[in-house]
Amino acid sequence: MRADEKKKLILAGVLFALAILFFVLLGPSEREALVYFYDESEQKLFTAPVDSIPPIKGINDGQLDGVRAIVIAPNGKRGDKSARRIAYLEKWSPQFKQHMEAVAQARADGRAMPNIVDRSQRKFHQFVRRVESPQWHALNTDEAAQIIAVLRTKDANGKTPDICKPNP
Repeated sequence: MRADEKKKLILAGVLFALAILFFVLLGPSEREALVYFYDESEQKLFTAPVDSIPPIKGINDGQLDGVRAIVIAPNGKRGDKSARRIAYLEKWSPQFKQHMEAVAQARADGRAMPNIVDRSQRKFHQFVRRVESPQWHALNTDEAAQIIAVLRTKDANGKTPDICKPNP
């Protein structure tokens, strides 16, 4: 084998090794996507898979007192845990939760599932509240609009808050 052929072969091997290393390091992550939930009885945040349909079982018992928590931080401070706060909580009606779970199971089984609840009707089945308030408000109400408006409220620097996720 000639010297220039050896160099080409070595270069090809190095490039192949670099390609494998690139795909291993930057390839798809096996981590499960998580979102924040709030245990209403324990009054603590915890994480659950993104496809969890609230309310779910909380952290301390079998009660369905785990509701989704929308956690925010000032713009640019998403990584600072001390700057994070719960903007509001959300959950679905029992009927819609049951429907969404049936749809998820049908998809997992490879079956088609009819859409029992029209998209325009979902706002009647989704509820929000502030942590300090015991009252839930349907998404189609003025109270709910005021609660959710915190996501669009600008700070003194004219910036809206960042929504925080448990894992990037």
